[in-house]
Amino acid sequence: MKVRLAGIAAALLAGAIIAAPAARSDDMDAIDCSSSSFAFSGDSYNLDCERSSDTVRAGESSGSTQIDVMTISGEEPRMFMTVVGVYVRATRLYMEYRGLRQNFTEAFTHIEVQDWNGIGNKGGYDSAEFTAVISGLPSSCVAIQRYTNAAWTGFKRRMIGMGCSPVDRAHVYDAIAKLHAPGD
Repeated sequence: MKVRLAGIAAALLAGAIIAAPAARSDDMDAIDCSSSSFAFSGDSYNLDCERSSDTVRAGESSGSTQIDVMTISGEEPRMFMTVVGVYVRATRLYMEYRGLRQNFTEAFTHIEVQDWNGIGNKGGYDSAEFTAVISGLPSSCVAIQRYTNAAWTGFKRRMIGMGCSPVDRAHVYDAIAKLHAPGD
């Protein structure tokens, strides 16, 4: 039940960094998950990790961005989760805070969300529950987001993710509890 997120790198950077161009999603390279900004402590799950690095420039400021994507999937329990970390390494460039629903809609454009329910902070993440049809199966899903590394009037790091299970949303929450993301 693995979901490929075409265009996620561009969606996460477009509009998030003030006046900065977006990274291209075809620049994602497979990496060893131990070098990712995420860690995951579950044994019965499959992990895939990717990274994209790109230069960013706005006005006279320049630097780089790093995007890490970790996809977690399991058959027992049957679920998947994709988390994306964006890190801006540039002075005077930062990400403006945006709400979970807005970021989710821009990052996960291919997901048709039903019954969105923002539930506030849960486990250190701004969270929402929703339903969707994933790979032809009605699924119970969770969206999460966190900003860290405050700078000026914005942030240098953002993590956003989603997980779904056709069986029970509790499987997604179990996986989120095993996730170690920046800010933990």
